[in-house]
Amino acid sequence: MCKVPAIISINLLFIFCLVFAKENSDTITIEDWWVLGPLSIGAREGITGLDIDFFDEEFQPDATKSYISFLVPSGIIKWRKIHTNNEDIKIEYDDLLWDTIQDYYGVAGLACASIIYGEVESPDRISALISARGLGSFILNGKTYPGDVYRDGYVQMPVVLDKGKNKIILKPSGYGGHSFSFKIITNPPSLMIIKDITLPDFIGGADYSGYIGVPIMNTTEETINNLKVAISGEDINKTEKEIVRIMPLSVVKIPVVLELKQRIERVDSTLIRIQIYNNIYEAIDSVWIKIKRPDEPYVRTFISKIDNSCQYYAILPPKNFKPESTYALIMSCHGANVEAINQVKSYSQKDWAYIVAPTNRRRYGFDWQDWGRLDFLEVFEDVKRNFKIDEDRVYLTGHSMGGHGVWHIGLSHPDLFAAIAPSAGWTSFQLYFPWFLQRSEIFAEPEQIKYRDMVLREDVAPVFLENALNLPIYILHGGADDNVPPIHGRMMAQYLRELNYDFVYNEVEGKGHWWDIDSTPGVDCVDLKEMIEFLKDKKRNPYPERIIFKTSNIGHSNKAYWIRIGELENINQDGEIAANIAEVKFKSDIADLEVILNIVVINVNNIKQFSIDLNNNLFIPTISSLFRFYRQNKCYNFVFIINGQEIRYACETLKCISFAKNREKFEIVKQTKSKIRKSADLYGPIKQAYFSPFILVYGTIGDSVDTENNLHQARLQAYTWWIRANGFCEIVPDTEIVEKHIKNFNLVLFGNSQTNAIIKKISKKLPINFKSVGSYEDYIAIKNKVLRNPDLCLMEIYPNPLNPEKFILLYSATTKRAQKYFGLFPVIYSGSGLPDFIIWDESAARYGWKGIIAAGFFDKNWQINKKLMYVKDYEFKQK
Repeated sequence: MCKVPAIISINLLFIFCLVFAKENSDTITIEDWWVLGPLSIGAREGITGLDIDFFDEEFQPDATKSYISFLVPSGIIKWRKIHTNNEDIKIEYDDLLWDTIQDYYGVAGLACASIIYGEVESPDRISALISARGLGSFILNGKTYPGDVYRDGYVQMPVVLDKGKNKIILKPSGYGGHSFSFKIITNPPSLMIIKDITLPDFIGGADYSGYIGVPIMNTTEETINNLKVAISGEDINKTEKEIVRIMPLSVVKIPVVLELKQRIERVDSTLIRIQIYNNIYEAIDSVWIKIKRPDEPYVRTFISKIDNSCQYYAILPPKNFKPESTYALIMSCHGANVEAINQVKSYSQKDWAYIVAPTNRRRYGFDWQDWGRLDFLEVFEDVKRNFKIDEDRVYLTGHSMGGHGVWHIGLSHPDLFAAIAPSAGWTSFQLYFPWFLQRSEIFAEPEQIKYRDMVLREDVAPVFLENALNLPIYILHGGADDNVPPIHGRMMAQYLRELNYDFVYNEVEGKGHWWDIDSTPGVDCVDLKEMIEFLKDKKRNPYPERIIFKTSNIGHSNKAYWIRIGELENINQDGEIAANIAEVKFKSDIADLEVILNIVVINVNNIKQFSIDLNNNLFIPTISSLFRFYRQNKCYNFVFIINGQEIRYACETLKCISFAKNREKFEIVKQTKSKIRKSADLYGPIKQAYFSPFILVYGTIGDSVDTENNLHQARLQAYTWWIRANGFCEIVPDTEIVEKHIKNFNLVLFGNSQTNAIIKKISKKLPINFKSVGSYEDYIAIKNKVLRNPDLCLMEIYPNPLNPEKFILLYSATTKRAQKYFGLFPVIYSGSGLPDFIIWDESAARYGWKGIIAAGFFDKNWQINKKLMYVKDYEFKQK
């Protein structure tokens, strides 16, 4: 087989010269940098407020110019040079009074960033990899790339160094100082297998096979087509999977099935060979898969319904396992920087329960929110399908970030669990790491920022504590915890005490964040004997007679036990339902029969439509003997009292019954589903486009610059999805979108109506669309008005006009200049807080949400409603 690389290798030792750089074989480390800092930043925002366009091709540091930073004594900072001897760089500000700042503002006051500038010169245009460990992102020649923020080692970005000078800008952040590394690896292989392979464990004596996730990188500037992934080994059948394409300078993590040839009886490991090839390229690697004993902790893989990726979870089987027995289940959420397999290893084996740890998609992941919560629910379903689980003895626990996950998941889905036990769990972002130094918090108008806060409402655990009416809680916290202070546990205990709910608060004096009291098996901060005994003693009642359930987003959570909320009166505001069942018996005038009335008292707030699951676990029939010579008839008699209004109902067969509000009265209605109406499956906000399979579609009908910018934005998002979500997604040009894509995927569209063929096709059917006016490329139009500012960015989620059962999500900039500001509001991370649409200009780079021109939600019919949106006092141009 002929293997010819698309880019001819260049002998860098012979012809490569550098300015401010050091050459070491094929690795370049920049020795001389310009540094500007420190600059205060708000938590989870990162805006420095500098009036510098780092995307300007002419940008150069100016040592004579002063900048403002209130962190330093003078309030003035300037560019300064530093010299390093290797790839590791430390930026320290030891002369600053950090202790004083922390005493006043707390840890949030120490959050700061620096700007670092360097150059490297290349005699030719060549491919390279950049390793930026400890950095969230970097800018190379005006384009943003993700860094290796969590120092995993495998995150290396494929880039192209231009001929001549290449400008690099870094923005490290930290608490008082920064430590990171930056190096450039030239002439990488054209096709690479990345050391981020998701693997299962095999079990000695078991038939389980599993899946493998293989990340593949294309480091060339050409699309690589028609690849095959071949997986083989001594103990597995050879499996091949076709890959239609890998886009230039991109990564895709391919899921492939593993098939055992036969049951493996030994316990050690087995070698798996991975080959990626077509008639031009080839990459080969091998990995060892562990073969575990049946009683050991092990890893199980599955294919996610979110994005068809290969994900894993870890299992600690029951002690003295008996295949015929049914067991309880302890679901355990790990903390930040903890792998799921290490989470289950922190527990002692239980003879009564499985212990299962999902991954949150990565060891940092999504704080068990958004895709972390969905990962949890997917793992829970997979465990129930494959193991004998008593669903009334399922327990939720977790530590630190995982403790927050317990609050978030447990209160969103209280009917899944018999009890929950958060350990060292923080309650919300705003309470854990205050946001008061965000520029969005300081400068944005209340009407602007409220739409962000309405989206983030679902993540504020104390708001939804009432949902724990039937959910016993054990709160565990170290009294000396300086990572997640015990004030979080105490606060939740106080609120539960006010509600008079069933809970235990155990604050262990003198213990910090991660602690173990003695040498017995299991780490006590996650496996404390008293806490586990509390869980073991509890059994879920799936049909409680009294329910309280609150939600702010029915797309996030809309049911508890036998109640389901179908529609809120005011979308994305709190809706609450309280239901209580009472049974009344009385004598009927007909044949002196005893009649049973099932009385259901329901109080609702901000709920337009809801359903009740009428089932025989809750409701009692009247047995009629009028026709006893022929048969016995069952009749269920109901009185529903909804906000004081009485509705009578009778039926012979129990089923789900729905109520809807008509003006000020509720009435029984048939369940209907409108394709163009907001529902739990099609509700928004923006991030919901990524909650089910999606593809990234870049526009190609503009000029070459537009096409390259659209492709780069799609690549940037694909990188982010791989790095943060361990995910799989495809990048497809707009001209190749066909019916199968429209039918099966949400379409994430990059470009505008003049640069993306799909946006051009559907633009007139969108509430917020594009209008060509004068010489500008595009203007954004809100209904019948056009925003005059030509340099705007837009994100908008909407049911796809070509298939209303799926979403489209627009990532659009009206001009080439506006594309510079496109990354200011990322979606794929927890706490993004983006509503159904958001429009911003360049001022957002300095002031966050203050730079929002328009933002808000579409109404229940997915149309513009002035009451659900903010529009800046802005000059409009009529269509």
